[in-house]
Amino acid sequence: MSKETLERIATIENATKKQVIDAIKMNKKEQDSPEQKTTSPNIIKDNTSEIIEKIDSKIPTYVKLYSDLYKKYLHITSDFYTASYLAQKEFFGNMGVSDTRLEMFDVYLESVKKMVLLQIDINENVIQSYVGHRLTVLEFYEQMMNRNINNFSKMFSWFNEYKK
Repeated sequence: MSKETLERIATIENATKKQVIDAIKMNKKEQDSPEQKTTSPNIIKDNTSEIIEKIDSKIPTYVKLYSDLYKKYLHITSDFYTASYLAQKEFFGNMGVSDTRLEMFDVYLESVKKMVLLQIDINENVIQSYVGHRLTVLEFYEQMMNRNINNFSKMFSWFNEYKK
């Protein structure tokens, strides 16, 4: 819409019926004239691009968080087994602890190891389940968006038919 048309429409409160009709006819002519037709900005593309960029910008954060989690598991495991080794070597060796007690301690550490390994597997399953759930939700979202796009296409084609 041209600036002149906007100015005419802005003063419409003070206009007569004939002036209003003339303004509408002029606006209709401007819309129908080929030199006035411009391509509208790609609103959908711009908005979806912004969403994609936002998601893409979060990937390093997600990778870092999972990496930090993994490092923490390794750190805890390393500390635990280092402390266990030092305790076995220093305390048990110097104290003259019997082999039977060392075997009992070995059984205890075996149970702790199994528990830690189980927790690692559980954590992996939780992450797989979480990511699987997110992928399922995104698949559903994609299906809904495709349906919406198809419905909008149909609606716009009907609108174009009605406009003719």
